[in-house]
Formats: sequence, C-alpha cells, structure tokens
Amino acid sequence: MKKYYAIFKDVLVKIEERRDNKVRHNIFDSIPSNIVSGKDNVFANFLQSAGLYDSMQIGEDNIQDLILLLDGKVRISAYCKECKEERVFTMEPYIHFDENVTGCYSQKLSEEVWGIQKSYILEDTPSPGGSVKKQNTEWKWKNCQIENVSRILMFQFVCGMNEEHHLDYIVLTTDNSMMKIGQYPSVADMTFPELDAYKHVISKKDRKELGTAIGLFASGVGAGSYVYLRRILERLIYQAKATAGDSIDDEKFKQARMAERITMLEGYLPEVLIKNTTIYGILSKGIHELSEEDCRKYFPVVKECIYQILGLWESIRKKQADEAALNKALSVVFSSIK
Repeated sequence: MKKYYAIFKDVLVKIEERRDNKVRHNIFDSIPSNIVSGKDNVFANFLQSAGLYDSMQIGEDNIQDLILLLDGKVRISAYCKECKEERVFTMEPYIHFDENVTGCYSQKLSEEVWGIQKSYILEDTPSPGGSVKKQNTEWKWKNCQIENVSRILMFQFVCGMNEEHHLDYIVLTTDNSMMKIGQYPSVADMTFPELDAYKHVISKKDRKELGTAIGLFASGVGAGSYVYLRRILERLIYQAKATAGDSIDDEKFKQARMAERITMLEGYLPEVLIKNTTIYGILSKGIHELSEEDCRKYFPVVKECIYQILGLWESIRKKQADEAALNKALSVVFSSIK
C-alpha cells in the first residue's frame, strides 16, 4: 500500500502524459487549505465577468480551480449592493445531502470531484509489476453518482462585512462545460455604480445608454448592446473634437473615416485607442456580422474602451480641480502674510 501511495504521490507532482497525448496538469494529493484570490481562479473570473448563457469548458487543465471553488477556498472582490462599496466575499464549502441504508449524510462536493480525479490518475499509474491499467472512458469531471447534485450549482458568496449581504451565481453544468444561467445581484446592478466615478465627464444621455448596454449584456443580449456602445463612442469622439477645437481642421475631420478621426484626436483620447483604432469597426461588425455568443464574449473589452475614455477625462478634470484648489489656497496664504 505504501508503494502504491509513493507512486501516486509522484504522479501528482509531475506532469503526466495521457493516452490521448494531452498533458496532465498537477492534481493535488489533498485539497489546499489556503484561500486564493478570485483573480487567480478561472471559474471565479467566469462567474464575475460572464453574461447570462455564456459558457466555459471544464477540463483537466482547470479542474483544480473548480475543486478550490467548490471547497470554499476562493474569495472574490466585488461591489456589494447593500454596502454600496467594494467588499470581499467568501463562500462555505459546497455541501450536498445523500442517503444510504444507514440514513442521511452530508458530503463536500469538492472531495467527491477530487476523488474522481484521483481515480483517473490511479488508473494510469504503473503497478509494482510495471503494467498500466489504461482508462477505457473519456475524461469527465463528474460521474453518475454526483450527476444530479452537480447539474445545477449555486455558488453563494457572503459579504465580509455583513453576512446577510449575498452574491449568488447559478450555473448549469455538463460533463465538460459550465453555463451561467443566473446571478443576483445582476451584472447591471453590479456595474451601474462604476458609472458614478465618471458622473462629472459623462452626459446624462450617454450614462443612460451605457446603462442600457450593460443591462442588455446582463440579460444575454449581445448585438443589441453594441448598438448603444457604438452610439456612445461616436458622441465621445465628437466631444473630444470639441475639446480639441481649432487644433484639428474641421473639414478634414468631417471627411475622415472614424478610425482616422481617432488617430487625429491623439492627446484627447486614451493612448490605447490611438494605437488600436479598430474599436469602431469591431462594434460595427458586432452589430452586422458577429454571432450573439461572440458579441457577449467581447463585450467586456469593448465596454472597457468607453471606460478608458471616461477615465482619461476624469483624471484630467481632477487634476485641473486640484490645481485650482491649490491656487486658491496659495492665494489665501499669500494674502494672509502680505
């Protein structure tokens, strides 16, 4: 038995090649006890950033992250709707109840999934005699024993400042994938407060339409959300031109394509957009050609382009406000010692 354990432990540490020539990633011989950040967990990232009905694969290369999440070892940083501030959220291990001849009992789902992975490795591990028992089945993260309890999973995170404040995610799983089918508070509820940071540099119309775009994305609508993002981008570009004034020729600006206009506005738009003028083309392609799935997939990136513009303008506004306040304070000091 000790010899088997030594072989098994060695397999856990090393990267092992499976019969289909795929690389096996490290599988721990016990579930780690330390808490990890949601930023370092692909499934926590998926829960926080994906729109409704978005999916991601569950495979051998990320099964460790799923086990850690199920074991309550992941903490995430998110906006708390009740606290109205950014908070740290944690969750208890995912427990399910089953029964046998002796009665009802509770079981940690993470341990069951880990046990399944352990059995896969043992089946591919050489015996003391040198023979290897090859697997006859395709790799899966779950088996028939936990199929019913794992089909619909609810991850219930609790605010670190108030345990009555919750952040819940619901997913539908298959043998090799996870689909997000529910969330409370919604993506829109979680994102709207971000707009408060730009209230001094965004118009009421743009704020309303940006909220509409976020709400559509939160409801699983892809192309429709791009319509609003493109309209907002167009208005922001014209707003940047108004700020630039006569430094940019009106006639040349009017005749230029949108990508060329972005280039002309260097210094008035974020550097990342000047170097990547395709943002307008991406939004247009999303409206006319891309699938709903692709639109939802790229939404966080194109939305961030809008945020980059607003962020630049807000930093300029704050700098100007700070300088004005300092000038005023210096005037007061000078007057008092004159």
